[in-house]
Amino acid sequence: MSSRCLLVIAMALAIVVGACTPAPLAEPGPVTLKSARSRAEVVRVATRELTSAGFEIAASDTAAGTLTAKRTRDKRGNYDYIACKFAEASLAETNLVSTLTVTVSATGTGATSDVEVRGSVLATYPGLEGSPLPRSESPTDCVSTGAIERQIGTALGRAP
Repeated sequence: MSSRCLLVIAMALAIVVGACTPAPLAEPGPVTLKSARSRAEVVRVATRELTSAGFEIAASDTAAGTLTAKRTRDKRGNYDYIACKFAEASLAETNLVSTLTVTVSATGTGATSDVEVRGSVLATYPGLEGSPLPRSESPTDCVSTGAIERQIGTALGRAP
């Protein structure tokens, strides 16, 4: 086979492989706002919003104005708040356990606070452990859609 023919085959193969590689997901930035609430009130409102959405509070400090909450679901259980880069009903989705972590941080003194709400997702694949696949967890396979972060921001923006 000529070198030109091999070059054409190699280029075609590169195009096919590149077309099958999923594009990286764009992770939304944090929701930032100025709230007419104290740090302690920010934590209380965020706690209420997160627990009503099925999150478990992992850490909370009303004096410091910080809160961390997690929600772990398998398969499509977190898809109301996350997006993943693999196909529906794929091996990855079938074995997916996703943990969405939301952190709320309020700074300021007195009755107003600057608030940042950020989400991150850890995708794990416990059903694939021991398989020849290269990893059993990934911080980049899924991202938050920003929905829960906006929901908290909206609740904090309402009059106390």
